[in-house]
Amino acid sequence: MKPSNRAQKFFAVLLSVFLVLMSFPDINRVFAASIKFADIADNRYDWARPYVEKMTLLGVITGKSQDSFAPDDPVKRVEFIAMIVRLLGLEGEAKNKTLPSQFPNVHSIPLWARGYVAVALEKGIISGEDYADFRPEDATKRFEAAVFAVRALGLENEANLIKTISLSFKDTYEIPLDARKYVQLAVEKKILSGFGDGSFKPREDITRAQSTKVLNQMAEFIDTYDRMITGRVESVKTDFLNYIDVRLADGTLRTYFVGSECSIYKKDQQGALNEITLKDIVPGVKLRIIADGNSAQYIEAFSGETESENPDGTQQVTYRTVNGILRSIVAGYVVVENEETKDNETLPVDADVRVTKDEKASSLSQLLPGDMVTMMVYGGKVFNIEAESAEKRVEGTVRSVSFLAKNPVITVELEDGGVEDFEVKEDVEVKRNGKSSDLKSLKSKDEVTLYLEYRKVSKIEAKSMKRSVSGVVKEILISDVSKITITDGEGTEHTFTITKDSKITQNRRTVTISDIKPNFYVEVEAEGDEIVKMEVTARQVLNVVRGTARYVHEDAEVIVVEFETEQGRITTAEIHYSGDTVFLKGNREVSVKNIAEYIEEGDEIIAAGRYERGIFYADVVIDLVTGS
Repeated sequence: MKPSNRAQKFFAVLLSVFLVLMSFPDINRVFAASIKFADIADNRYDWARPYVEKMTLLGVITGKSQDSFAPDDPVKRVEFIAMIVRLLGLEGEAKNKTLPSQFPNVHSIPLWARGYVAVALEKGIISGEDYADFRPEDATKRFEAAVFAVRALGLENEANLIKTISLSFKDTYEIPLDARKYVQLAVEKKILSGFGDGSFKPREDITRAQSTKVLNQMAEFIDTYDRMITGRVESVKTDFLNYIDVRLADGTLRTYFVGSECSIYKKDQQGALNEITLKDIVPGVKLRIIADGNSAQYIEAFSGETESENPDGTQQVTYRTVNGILRSIVAGYVVVENEETKDNETLPVDADVRVTKDEKASSLSQLLPGDMVTMMVYGGKVFNIEAESAEKRVEGTVRSVSFLAKNPVITVELEDGGVEDFEVKEDVEVKRNGKSSDLKSLKSKDEVTLYLEYRKVSKIEAKSMKRSVSGVVKEILISDVSKITITDGEGTEHTFTITKDSKITQNRRTVTISDIKPNFYVEVEAEGDEIVKMEVTARQVLNVVRGTARYVHEDAEVIVVEFETEQGRITTAEIHYSGDTVFLKGNREVSVKNIAEYIEEGDEIIAAGRYERGIFYADVVIDLVTGS
């Protein structure tokens, strides 16, 4: 009895796969696993996971153990230097290097790291004050990471050409003066970026997770072709055994098997890496691959021009990308106004075309004339379309408005927590609090709705966020942009900007910011972060905490009390005391040394004192329970 056609085909597929597998020298490599760490599995590390895996597989950074990466641990300065040297591909060179005898405090450098530091000295990564006082065991500050990165990439001369510092971070003043040009260039090159609250946190320790992203951004400026394969996808198979055919720059066609442990990411327009599946990869996409033999361990996909090279050295355009404005869709064809040539171009559409619109899966029928499109063309047909609506509405909170460029730029914190810049049209219509206004009237923290036409803001509707805060002045910064930090009655700190329009009064008399001193009591009315009115009282104010005693920690000199907030929520607070604190049991003063003998769990406590850096220090503590 003859086998069925279906059985014959199935046997043929199995035989083909077997023969392909047997052609590889090490069959086990086909199923090699990527490095995974249990402590970056949490969702809050989704942003870091691609960079951790990539830098680990490249040998730039190692885990603390086989299963642990310790993403939140700070990176020592000597460790960061070692990572940079490895990223530059100079680890072999480092093995044969010794530190110069004149290098200060040679013995403070761990033995394992001396070769890396020696290479960093030769390459100018360590110089100036860092040479004189390297401090290998200190944690790397974020501004220091920017300095080391810029020097390592050979961009120091470009940094030195910067004459005007235009950093817009609210804590720019915390960046050392001689480091600001490095930070500015690092931000411009997207090597480092700020945080969602508008700060850079220059003196904060850089963590191991953060360092992997910095290293990844640096890698964009470094030749890593000896460690990462780069090519274009010719075909993708996901039906039986997952693999991709990739055309390399020299014209060679290579096949890479993709196991379940292989990490696959796509680089978006902002440079972030987002997890995808093998099925999301289509012919024509450019890839970077980290492989063990013919087994892919890490794949990074991104779009771009798609030229390949024939074996004879001639260029053959197999794939290309067309950017422009969609004009029409007619009977399997699309008409696009090409962004580069400004001419209309008619292109046939593949029957299996993949369409996304506004970052969601879509179809040809949902595309509209005027949509902005990026089309990937292979074999003369469009096989992938990424579209964006010409008219969009964006809601968020104003971070800043910059007039440095030809067209103003408004920076908005979006509802999802992301931060984005939007170019503003010259004839933009602005309404604030329902009244016609202009861009200059917008304040930080204003709630805005932006109406976009072809990615440019044509209309802005803004609503001011007014708030009142009273408390004690903690800190005052007088400069081109003066700021004041206030600690309220609950110990929360608020920082405000003082403008030329801020009205400051004391005893009904107008005063200036220079008349205000720390520990003065102030009442503030503000729009967002800008003070509208501030009433000043020239006195120190004692805060009062009243609650029920729960514990007394004599060693730490802390009393823990429980109390109910105005909102009805039960919470706890730490009352810190010292030898200078006055303790009263009823009307009788008692000794600080024996305080645990007088204050018992359940006693009602009143403490008067002050907040410093969010910690309550008591000047007087009264136990209202008068027992024996």
